[in-house]
Amino acid sequence: MLKVVEMNGYPIMIYEKDGKEYVYLAGCPHKQRPITAEGFKIEGDTITCPFHNAVFNLLTGELIKPPQSKTPCPPVCTLIKAKIENGKVIFEREPFVPRYKS
Repeated sequence: MLKVVEMNGYPIMIYEKDGKEYVYLAGCPHKQRPITAEGFKIEGDTITCPFHNAVFNLLTGELIKPPQSKTPCPPVCTLIKAKIENGKVIFEREPFVPRYKS
């Protein structure tokens, strides 16, 4: 099950499987767009970005299928992992605010 919430000004997606939560910034690292925008897909443990069809593993955050775009992914093209502590979100690396235009 996937739910999206806003915390500290960032959209956060929480994927739950077998009683464990996997928390990520709800943004595609390819072009910093909202990965849970209309048209996104969940299949098994993967999420597909609706903009360029990049596919990510929701258990690890790893890129499984590169985007269908002329613009390559940045050097680190994984979902940004996060954890929630005391009502605040802490990111594994520098987050961005997902946007619709690049």
